[in-house]
Amino acid sequence: MMRRFVLMAAVVALVATGCGGSSDPSANAGPARARPLVYSLTGDATLQYHTEMETVMTATFGEELTSLDPTMPASMKTEMAMAFDSTYRIEDGPDPGTYRVAMTLDNISLESGSVEMGREKVDLGDVPQSEIDAALASQLPEFVYIINDKGEVVSVEFGGVAVNVEGLLGGTSAGSFTGGQMFGPQLPEGEVNVGDTWTTTSTQEFGDKVIATEETHTILRTEERNGIETWVIKTKSKTGAYTITWEDMIALYEEFGGIQNMEGMEGMPPSFQMAMRSSPTSTTMMTWLDPVSGRAIAVDVSGNVAMTMEMGGLPGMAGSFSMDMDGYTHLTMELAN
Repeated sequence: MMRRFVLMAAVVALVATGCGGSSDPSANAGPARARPLVYSLTGDATLQYHTEMETVMTATFGEELTSLDPTMPASMKTEMAMAFDSTYRIEDGPDPGTYRVAMTLDNISLESGSVEMGREKVDLGDVPQSEIDAALASQLPEFVYIINDKGEVVSVEFGGVAVNVEGLLGGTSAGSFTGGQMFGPQLPEGEVNVGDTWTTTSTQEFGDKVIATEETHTILRTEERNGIETWVIKTKSKTGAYTITWEDMIALYEEFGGIQNMEGMEGMPPSFQMAMRSSPTSTTMMTWLDPVSGRAIAVDVSGNVAMTMEMGGLPGMAGSFSMDMDGYTHLTMELAN
């Protein structure tokens, strides 16, 4: 029973490890002319991106937990490498200058993975592909969002359910590791050129909390990518510390039909309490943008996150326990068509 709750908490934290910094390869900036940047997508179009993602998460358990359960190891490490194809069906949006984008994930494969708890280690790479497909089929509903031509998210919908979350992806379609990075950073008003910088601010509502992120975007250089002359844009974002409670999670789940529909969560006792405290994070994303077609040709983002999970009110356990978690994720996307 205890390990079930610990594993559930670790999975919740693993989903949140979508922030951090990435490498910044150098190159000489080529000549370019100032121009406005917009995402010039065409209605009734389909775009496909190939995505590869690596994630590592280490959890260290507090003494109050390991002292109560002698079989509980002091730490757990999860490693996973996976690949998938993102398919985006694009239609004209409800208002001029907007697009309706429906995203689905296909050809999902677990390249490697393991969960290590003390001396126990489970190799996820041995899991048959058929089991992975079956598990993911029920967890990945169609993801639909409306964006404007600057890449700002107007509205979001999961599995046919509208989500009342402002800037769910961090304000732009590039704000999380859900596969929604196709559009890159939020673009500026007016003309820009290589060397120019602009800033944007986005918010994410989680229950009654508002998490703010400030982003700085710089056009570093021109560079050829897959035979296309692109502008390389570096986006650095900073998000302050925040705390998410079990009540916040329930409020979010209610938008998806209630906590009873969330596998692994529906049996939590009324006394259960949880707080996930994230340290301030910074993220760096590199985008290779075609300034002519207004499409992201490639995206590279990686980074780290640190947080503490506190849980209490569990059956047969007095008091609470804590876990310190450090996560790293690296994701790349490449336009395939």
